[in-house]
Amino acid sequence: MKLDWLKRYNLLIFDVVDSTNSEALRLASSVPSGDFVITTREQTGGRGQKGNSWVSVEENLHMSILLTSSATPKDHPQLSFLAANALYDSIKYLAKEQGVNLDVKLKWPNDVLVGGRKVAGILLESISFDDKNYVVIGFGVNVMEAPKIDAGYKSTSLSDEGITLNHADEFMNILVNKFDKLYRQWYAHASFMKTRKDWLRRAYNLNKIITIDDGLRRISGTFKEIDLDGAIVLQLNDGQLCTINSGTVVSVEA
Repeated sequence: MKLDWLKRYNLLIFDVVDSTNSEALRLASSVPSGDFVITTREQTGGRGQKGNSWVSVEENLHMSILLTSSATPKDHPQLSFLAANALYDSIKYLAKEQGVNLDVKLKWPNDVLVGGRKVAGILLESISFDDKNYVVIGFGVNVMEAPKIDAGYKSTSLSDEGITLNHADEFMNILVNKFDKLYRQWYAHASFMKTRKDWLRRAYNLNKIITIDDGLRRISGTFKEIDLDGAIVLQLNDGQLCTINSGTVVSVEA
């Protein structure tokens, strides 16, 4: 795949940083010109959702995209779902190219699964300086190795699933091209409708009974959809709909 995205993004490559998202936020504070792709061989303080740590293996992909945004800040969370679609498209592209059949699903709010095992995560953060809005989209992708962690879920890597790559940069190139195409479509149409529709087609546990921990309580219901803000919508036992803006899916009813 061509390096077309380099026409629109500045590329910063590091050997070691604390996290690519932290580096992107520091860069945003200097009020940069243009959009950036930031990648590193090693992270010493990789971060996940809600302050959770992200275990970084050197041969995997640690990358953030820094965008100078003229979109309304309330629309920025939509980009997490767009990023998930880009990851889905990238993995499916490689699977087709290499003749591998993979069951890829998108788990609310920010994970990508292969065969029910986590292969990638997304961390979106926003910040403003000098009346400019910036959005940072962090990607952690298990390209070569699934980290050995005890986090209550199973993990996998693209390599474990039969995808052959020589280096994580190969996946980065595919991913940024896919992301850039989707981002420009999203920006031109100023609409979440296509992003939402595509994400829902790929959603993990759609129409199943799930339990979500929102930090204050656990709520169980049938996963019906995501709304136009990206919040998950559950149908409760009494038929009422419950909208949850953030949380963690902790269980699924078989």
